[in-house]
Amino acid sequence: METIEQTQFENVSFNVPEVLSRIRKLQEEVRDIVNANYVDFVSVNTHDVLAGLKSLETGIKELVASTSQLSVDKSNLARNDLRNYQRDLEEAMRGYKIARKLLSIHDLFESLNLAGNGFEKTAHLLGKIKTLLDEVEDPVLVDMHCFQGLILRYETEYETLINDLNAKFNELVQLQHRSFQNTKSVTIRIHRDETVLYQVVVTLLKTQHNFRTVCQFLLENVFAPVIVKPVSLICDEKSQDSSVLIQLSYQLSVGEELRPGYKTVLSNVMQIFYNLSNMNIVVSEDECLFKVLAKQMKKELCTMLIERCLERDIPGTIEGMKESTMVKDLCEFNNFLKTTNFVDGENDGLLEEYANSIDTIHQKKLCDNVLETALEIMKRESHEMVPIEDHEYQFVGSSTARQSSCMVTRTVVELKKFLDKVLAEASAHGDAANRFIKTIATILERYMVDVPMANEKLLFKIPQQSALFRNDCTYLNYWLQKNDDKLNDHCSFANISDALKACGEDIFQQQLNSQRTQMMQALGGFKLSIHLLELGTEQQRAIRQCVRQFELLKNVWQTVLPDPVYKQSLSGLIDQFLREVMKRIQSLEDITTAIGNGLVLLIDIMTETLPKLFKEQSEIHQLVKQWTKLLQLRQILCGSLVEITELWAEGKGPLTMCFSAEEIKHLVRALFQNTKQRQACIASIV
Repeated sequence: METIEQTQFENVSFNVPEVLSRIRKLQEEVRDIVNANYVDFVSVNTHDVLAGLKSLETGIKELVASTSQLSVDKSNLARNDLRNYQRDLEEAMRGYKIARKLLSIHDLFESLNLAGNGFEKTAHLLGKIKTLLDEVEDPVLVDMHCFQGLILRYETEYETLINDLNAKFNELVQLQHRSFQNTKSVTIRIHRDETVLYQVVVTLLKTQHNFRTVCQFLLENVFAPVIVKPVSLICDEKSQDSSVLIQLSYQLSVGEELRPGYKTVLSNVMQIFYNLSNMNIVVSEDECLFKVLAKQMKKELCTMLIERCLERDIPGTIEGMKESTMVKDLCEFNNFLKTTNFVDGENDGLLEEYANSIDTIHQKKLCDNVLETALEIMKRESHEMVPIEDHEYQFVGSSTARQSSCMVTRTVVELKKFLDKVLAEASAHGDAANRFIKTIATILERYMVDVPMANEKLLFKIPQQSALFRNDCTYLNYWLQKNDDKLNDHCSFANISDALKACGEDIFQQQLNSQRTQMMQALGGFKLSIHLLELGTEQQRAIRQCVRQFELLKNVWQTVLPDPVYKQSLSGLIDQFLREVMKRIQSLEDITTAIGNGLVLLIDIMTETLPKLFKEQSEIHQLVKQWTKLLQLRQILCGSLVEITELWAEGKGPLTMCFSAEEIKHLVRALFQNTKQRQACIASIV
């Protein structure tokens, strides 16, 4: 056994120097080759070196195997020699691997220059070179000048390949567009050289090419105009021709009304995709050109279809939705895209999801249209009046309530009819009922805001308009109460009902306040003082102006307002008017005979004209609280001390209904001179 190991050791000690010598020789040869090709750029034959490389590699493997089998332990000298041999061999192996890698990369570059290399073969060789360049086992490689030269040559060769591929692809698939003053034409020509096209596309796909330029051209120059503009589309795919032609032309500027319907758009897009499929090279079941294009543009294309075409074509009416086939058409279109392999794995369900939401969008659009129609009705001129009966506008709880007629605007009648129609649709379409009901609430809320804003000047300046608006609000409020059973699940209507009533009353109340202000301004001319000797035309004009104001209100309110509202409103104004007039008369310290006669004349004007403001003139006694007091004031102004004493009747007479004892005493002092009869009269008034 020892003899065998001794023999092996002697072989190693002989072979190691020889192998090291061969490695150094190989390194020199590789250095010459690399320097010649990547430094001096001189062509050098490498076949002999490669043959020697294989032989040397075999010898190294055998030698390494021999050294690993030795178990020298008899002398330190032998052990040290073996370690030295192994170390020298390891260092030589490092140099050998670097030399072999450089020579292998160089050999692959040489193969690129062989005639007959196609795009795929060239890409394959460059791929192997890239792998070798990326696998840097020894850090020394990165610092070598020749290695950087190899990297530079790879980048040059790769760029040349990509440029050649793009040039060939552009030759096989020609994308052109031309813009004129008002129009634009687009031409796509796909040559039928399937073998070359296959090689080009497959190689581009292997280089991770994303075809972004193609996608951008199709989106901007083809699909975008097809979706939003009327286009002239010609697709020529005759079997005997050497190419497929797609021609597109359209106006640069097109009005909104000329935009094509969604059916036309989907049909055109499908026709374009069908003809573009002539360039859809299929590499494998999972990879093809259309899938690469889809990853770049499908989301944008689908979004464009939805936002700029489908959304505007969803019917806004129930009849339109019943006749629409959009959901079916969109699902069929989505299946077509899947069939043509225009899929990206992420956005393939976008159109189908949108198709499933069309009904919801239709309901929203329908309700938006309902609201828009209601707002258009509200904006119409509201001067035309329509007479209606009491039971049509006022929610009457008592069957004994007296019925009368009043007026509302034709606008609110049309709005009420429209609300009836909307409510009927809500009842007929359970799935959309809640949205319809909410829209009704929105309409009524908008009514309380939009109508007063749009008619602000009319409502505050023209009494008839404020009265009509009050009636309109009451009319809509009654509609709510009438349909309470259909709306009772929506508590917001209770608030809307109260708000409607308050809105109408508030506007009308502001008109009443305006009339009071106007009346008080007119009474500014009814000035009475102790310096006044007799009443002039100014006082009479003030009274007549107020009466005229009431007569005008009668003309515009009596047939418009419900009778109870009319009586309450006008009687309130008259009552304030009489109170103010009598307060000024009673404030006089001295009433001469001339002034007294003048005041009686004015009271006669009032007693003659004011009862005529009501259908039944006798009603003024019940409606106007100050009326009886006015009549009694006339009696006092015309009466004698005896008559006044009798009317007071020691506090039991009719004057006690409206006057206090102090008020009667004051009037007596103002009307009569200080005599024993006046003193007796005053003494009796307690």
